Amino acid sequence: MINEEWIEYYVYLEELRQSGETNMFGATPYLREEFGLGRREAIKVLGSWMDNYEELIEKKIIRRD
Repeated sequence: MINEEWIEYYVYLEELRQSGETNMFGATPYLREEFGLGRREAIKVLGSWMDNYEELIEKKIIRRD
């Protein structure tokens, strides 16, 4: 399920993925640093982004280039 409060995080994660800077399994520290999230919350956000990736694209929340 997409968390509407995490839209900014989802967009950030897609931009990070497209940059190629890190393997997305290693994206948790990036979320923590960029947004000041705690470890557990960052893991939940990343898991949500991964689990809902296709739906995020379908709903045009993120754009895969």
